[in-house]
Amino acid sequence: MKLRELDNGRWDMARQLKDTQLRTLRFVYDYIKSNDCAPTKKEITKALGICLSAAYDQIQGLFGRGYLREPEISRYGRNIVLTEKGILACEGNE
Repeated sequence: MKLRELDNGRWDMARQLKDTQLRTLRFVYDYIKSNDCAPTKKEITKALGICLSAAYDQIQGLFGRGYLREPEISRYGRNIVLTEKGILACEGNE
């Protein structure tokens, strides 16, 4: 899939993601926006209907691509932080 340039001059980074990764990223983005905290892996599995190992793989892939990162201090298993790249990818797909 080719990248396209958005009106604001940024590349549509979300096009580089697999559909499952984009669904995971969108869920994390929407969850944080609604709840002011990151979802747990268990919440991700329940919402997306996937097993824990699949959720872990999706999250690790998003960490590796720079869309998510781990916080310096984690509370209550909520150890996911959206990066600027992750936020831009989600906001470009609203």
